[in-house]
Amino acid sequence: MKKSYLFFISILALSLTGCGPKTTALNHFENDPISAAAIQYTKKRDIIYKKEPAAMIFATYLNKIDKKYESEKLDSFIIGVHIVNRDNQNLKENRFKLLINNKKPKNIVELDKNSEFVKKIPLKNSWAKYYLVHSGNKDESQNLNIKLIHPVFGQTSLNFEK
Repeated sequence: MKKSYLFFISILALSLTGCGPKTTALNHFENDPISAAAIQYTKKRDIIYKKEPAAMIFATYLNKIDKKYESEKLDSFIIGVHIVNRDNQNLKENRFKLLINNKKPKNIVELDKNSEFVKKIPLKNSWAKYYLVHSGNKDESQNLNIKLIHPVFGQTSLNFEK
């Protein structure tokens, strides 16, 4: 009797849970397809100094998520950098250097935190400073390497496929 009762409860539980609405992680992005695509092309890394984070970098590769940035000549990113325990988040003033495939970017434009660019990226840090970065390094390589370098804290890198 116990086995048949247990079997009946199991079948009932399975049938009720199988009829519920299907939810996935992408359901939260239905109204904004750019954000849904951006989550696949966003990465984050930290520079660790003396076992503590010294800086964080967030990068979203725009060429893969927005037709506006599909280009044969430029690779475009939104890059956010948060320098830990600093009021001033300016890269140059804090001696940070940004390289893409070991070369200086062609163009770096600071973005307002309330800009449409920043609003559409899925991984944000409210203390970070964001930049629109263009690299004119279009070469045969199918890989893009972004490095954030500091002379004391060290460096970290993010890798993307074109």
